[in-house]
Amino acid sequence: MQIIEATLTTHGKVGFASREVGRMTDTDPCILNTALHYALGIASGRYVDVVHQPTYIEDTADVVDEVYVTPAAPARVERQGTARTEYLTTNRNARSDTYATPNYPATDDPTGRADKNLPTFERERALAPENTFRFYVFPYGQDASEVATRLPSYIRLGKKRGKGHVSYRIVDAERRSGRFNLGHPLSVYDHDTTPTGGVVMKQMQPTPVWFEGEFDADHYAIEPPYRNESRIYYPAGAKFLATKRDDV
Repeated sequence: MQIIEATLTTHGKVGFASREVGRMTDTDPCILNTALHYALGIASGRYVDVVHQPTYIEDTADVVDEVYVTPAAPARVERQGTARTEYLTTNRNARSDTYATPNYPATDDPTGRADKNLPTFERERALAPENTFRFYVFPYGQDASEVATRLPSYIRLGKKRGKGHVSYRIVDAERRSGRFNLGHPLSVYDHDTTPTGGVVMKQMQPTPVWFEGEFDADHYAIEPPYRNESRIYYPAGAKFLATKRDDV
């Protein structure tokens, strides 16, 4: 089988709320496939959202058996390099922009805010430009080259729709059976297999992710990004939110 290896380079600040600690909003160095399906144009949601409830399953119902996109992980840009992630940290004033802000005593406050611990500033840590991520696209039952031509070279990601460039390469993936060590992040809900050991999992929103783990199942041995390196192992038959489909 041939699949698509995608290399994403951020061209602007890309921020999303992986966690919110006090006044700090932090972005994890992992881009979930819940965002990538929309960024690549594989799925589309409501233009005006008044419900504020995700519709991932409904939005991907027509394509879930045809294509699968993995989460994106930091990638090396050189063979001997390291997969580093650079950030931008921004401090913002969260106070009103009025010229003068009266400070009332707590016992005589007509606004009702004097006795509350309301933040006056906020801090955001986001992905900086020139970060590189890698993810894979599995074109089930389709020609990988033909699917790659339909994928965009530039995408938008994050809360402020930061810009990113994506390059694609067709790589070989051999289907095998037996034990393997996971070589790329996998959303917990995208496959019904469970690890037998060596698990490194992180709770992310909206889906937890396995970053490492030993599995015993059919899998693909994917051609590595650089020659003379080990293949990357990934479970066969992964589908977007596969274990949640019965809830529809």
